[in-house]
Amino acid sequence: MYITVLCRVVDNYGDIGVAWRMCRRLKKLNPQNTISLIVDNLLSFNRICDEVDNEADFQTIMGVDVYKWQASDFCHEQFVRNDGEKLSLILELFQCGRPDWMERILFEEKLQRTVQIIMIDYLTAEKYAEDFHCLKSLTRSAKVQKVNFMPGFTERTGGLIIDDEWERLPDYNEKGPVLVFTYTMGKGLLENTGSKGQLLKPIPYMNQTDWDKMMKQCSALIIRGEESMSRACLSGIPFIWQAYPQTEEYQMVKVRALLERMRPHFAAEDFEIVEKAWMNINDSNAMPENDHSTMSGSLSLSKGPYEQFFSNLKSLRPGFVSFAQSLRKNGDLCANLMTFINKIDIIDR
Repeated sequence: MYITVLCRVVDNYGDIGVAWRMCRRLKKLNPQNTISLIVDNLLSFNRICDEVDNEADFQTIMGVDVYKWQASDFCHEQFVRNDGEKLSLILELFQCGRPDWMERILFEEKLQRTVQIIMIDYLTAEKYAEDFHCLKSLTRSAKVQKVNFMPGFTERTGGLIIDDEWERLPDYNEKGPVLVFTYTMGKGLLENTGSKGQLLKPIPYMNQTDWDKMMKQCSALIIRGEESMSRACLSGIPFIWQAYPQTEEYQMVKVRALLERMRPHFAAEDFEIVEKAWMNINDSNAMPENDHSTMSGSLSLSKGPYEQFFSNLKSLRPGFVSFAQSLRKNGDLCANLMTFINKIDIIDR
């Protein structure tokens, strides 16, 4: 089977992080499949995978064929062969669209084969993830079919990517540092959350594998985005999530949605502690009051909702563990995706 994954790097490294994790997982599930990743920013890719050549139009890394999005002539030549055989199944990540050369093959050069495009959307706990999961949509050609496949936190979604390193809960290091990785506080490790004005210890940039290992060694996490947040959810380690800031404070909708998925796993008094810390870090109106603007140099988490959170890690952890275990019951996103692909392949025959 040929599976082609499309990724454009929109914000930092989260998009390519998910794409690369997905490609490696798909290859591991069935090494006989040909996995092609078409990405528009090899420099960002190199930051999470040391083996990436920033300039190459084509390279193979860990069994995955990697194509440079902008290499139009080369990619057109490769993907138009055998009636577009490599385009039989396309995973379009995060509404990234398709390269012009691919659009030409799909809609102007009239392939005889049927092409299936599966739209993998952003991770969210909002209800629409269940509503849109496996929902079909139209394209400009009857030969090009499109369907949504939604990552998520319930059995009515595709679930999360659970690669080998995340199949089980990591051993908890209660004396480990706190990982700080947010939009407002910078990035680093905090060795002691109980001391006011504690300096944030910078950490070097890491590839994806080393980043995962480092997360597992922490006693708590302050995390941002979606790729690292998904790992935090699977870790069972107490964490605070800062969502990407959006207009009209829409990030608060996403935060509340995830909190509601987590609520049943906590005692009421423990959940209240988690909720206050999460809402505070995501509320832009609360930032001046809590002096987030100065936290990149000296980090003070020993007051307000943060002090409550970090002084209660022991009682909070069972709730995070319970939530992490519930996510594993939903299955691995990539395994669920392959089951879905095989199902629609049988139906379409």
